[in-house]
Amino acid sequence: MPELLLLKALDAESAEAPEFRFLLSQTVLEAKKAFGAARLLANPEGPIDLDGVAAVLVLGTPNVLLSAASLTAMRDRLEAGFDRISPVRLADADLGELAAAGETGEAVEPVYTLRGYERLEERFLQASRASPDRYPVLSSHLPVSLFSTRAFAALQASLPLPRLLGEPAALENTSLRAASAGLCHEFIDYYGEERRDVLPLIPPGSEVLEVGCGRGVTGQLLERELGCRVTGVELNPVVAEEARQRLHAVLQGDIQTLPLDGAFDVVLALELVEHLPASEPFLTRARQLLRPSGRLVLSIPNVGHYSIVEDLLAGRWDYLPIGLLCYTHFRFFTRHSLADWLRRCGFESFEILAQKTELPERYRTRPIAGVPPDVESLATKGFYVVAYR
Repeated sequence: MPELLLLKALDAESAEAPEFRFLLSQTVLEAKKAFGAARLLANPEGPIDLDGVAAVLVLGTPNVLLSAASLTAMRDRLEAGFDRISPVRLADADLGELAAAGETGEAVEPVYTLRGYERLEERFLQASRASPDRYPVLSSHLPVSLFSTRAFAALQASLPLPRLLGEPAALENTSLRAASAGLCHEFIDYYGEERRDVLPLIPPGSEVLEVGCGRGVTGQLLERELGCRVTGVELNPVVAEEARQRLHAVLQGDIQTLPLDGAFDVVLALELVEHLPASEPFLTRARQLLRPSGRLVLSIPNVGHYSIVEDLLAGRWDYLPIGLLCYTHFRFFTRHSLADWLRRCGFESFEILAQKTELPERYRTRPIAGVPPDVESLATKGFYVVAYR
């Protein structure tokens, strides 16, 4: 059976991240659904034997979500005689025209889960069938493009594969016949999000231990705007090296086993504890690292958010590399379980603050029979926790 060949430019940072290794395996699975057979090659360097290859999917270094439905739409357009097909990025799609097309007539909802993405994608694909050339094809073949075997054979004869997989402008002087089809979602920088939202929770001038500091951009923000001194802890060794350029100090390793000395005014952990197999020992240790007047500051997803509740009612619970159902989550919390969890670990004085989202009107007008809804929980995607020693 002819197969789809997937070529992925896998950088060291993503190779160290289990979330994005999962995403890559999921992409291969979706490719098999669309093409029947698929094979992955990461960071190929030499010419590739294309015998038995139906088409070639080129994936650059960005981490992209691509479903079987969109891959099928891309395959169909390729078979119409094009050389290259690129999906439309979710960030570039006109969601306004799709927003109120559902039965409820509600405005478009943010995408929190895979099912939410698929529902939006389905509307996008329906609209695209009526107007296949509504979106201009991207000038670059990256972050993802599907090539005909003939076109890719010509490309690899004239371009080194690392350049083809890594340089957005590599096809600038080629004359391939290109079109767009399908939808993809490029994830944000997993390690580089600046969390300005936590500034009100951190006392100025604090000695801060940031666990899961990523590239150090949030810690750098605390140092610059609040005069804090930040020591970071980061598991990914590639990312930790970058954080060392921004923070007072960085320790690379697993917080569950890493030796730590000193006392801190703040232990900061944003979207971290839910990733730990044993979160209780972390909380106990964090409390011990705090000075008598210190505080633990957390940001934790709420499993009671309406998007997850709705997915469960539809029989779904799907992991993604980032978000409410991240692939590496071991623990899941509501406000009630979070409060009990904190008390069990020795914190008696704490605040739990809701991170609110818009709640679709259907949850107020059509509650499940016999089950009074907790509207606040349904509208809360996560919690800030400030726990005092």
